[in-house]
Amino acid sequence: MTRDKTYIFIDIEAALIRGRQCIIEIGAVKWLPNGMQETFTQLVQPYKFKKLNNHIQKLTGITTEELLTAPTFKEAIQRFKCWCDGQYVLFTFGEFDRKVLEDEMERNHLSSDFLFPMVDYQQKYMIANSLREQPSLQRLMAELNLEACTQHRALADAQSLQQIFAKTDGEALMEEQQTNDMLMLFTYSRQLETTFDIMVTYVNCKVQQDRIDIVKQATHRESLPFSIQEKEQTTEDGETYIKQLIKMKPSSKLQKTLQDISAQSAGKVILTYAGLKSLSKWMRLHQCTMPKTENMKWQSLLKEEELTIEKLLEVPTVKAYEENICQLLKKYEYVIIEEYRKRNLFPKEVVSI
Repeated sequence: MTRDKTYIFIDIEAALIRGRQCIIEIGAVKWLPNGMQETFTQLVQPYKFKKLNNHIQKLTGITTEELLTAPTFKEAIQRFKCWCDGQYVLFTFGEFDRKVLEDEMERNHLSSDFLFPMVDYQQKYMIANSLREQPSLQRLMAELNLEACTQHRALADAQSLQQIFAKTDGEALMEEQQTNDMLMLFTYSRQLETTFDIMVTYVNCKVQQDRIDIVKQATHRESLPFSIQEKEQTTEDGETYIKQLIKMKPSSKLQKTLQDISAQSAGKVILTYAGLKSLSKWMRLHQCTMPKTENMKWQSLLKEEELTIEKLLEVPTVKAYEENICQLLKKYEYVIIEEYRKRNLFPKEVVSI
């Protein structure tokens, strides 16, 4: 498979200093289109740094003395930016590295544009293999019969990620998961005296380079009766207490809606309010499962702006509620499109000859 972009595999080591994660090392492997590789490694001195805790020193082998003579984050990231150069896609293993890098860029009043597109290959691998639990870098290396030189050093972990990517045909895997299809989900439930008031809304969308088109929208609202049973429990110390258990019968109508959502989710990007946790309990009750797929959260996308479902619900009818969701989508359309670009989710355009 021929590619025109360079792939850069990055890993960072961070330490908790003054209550926040600070980058102490950046390591990266540049895989050029011609197959050649280049490496980058740089220790980073955190702001107002004095001493590295013993656990991190033992884990990484990095010492306090080395960090005290290392360049600041601003200097280190500028070196990394110059080293990247040209057209490239960055790859991480997990979402931690992106979050810490963006936080550091923001604290230092720097633009993070050059970090994108950035692909979380751990998530891509999990989707491709329908994994529920996150595999570690070391576990995947062992399963794929690959050897790592050192653990818990940035460059070594970046090299491991490049090996995993190459062994699993990462380029094809990534392109298979690129899609314009997005499913936006909103789930709201409220416990009343004898019932749960539940509302599930889904919106099928097509995300284009300049707009988002709504294909289909539907809302299911229902009141599910429940009962409370009391059960005596015993603690490890031998003390007894009464635990209240909520018992609820599944609804055939809600089950049909959840099955539809599950079927429509496959191969799409899922946009939720704060993850799938609120939906998962209703899925379990109705013996439904969601396929593993790319997931975005409104809370992460909006950051400084607050979004609450309760605000959307301050309307008299379901139709008005759905209109609120459409307005929300239109208002933050550019944020979602930008996140698509950042994650390299847009499929390659097919050019007719």
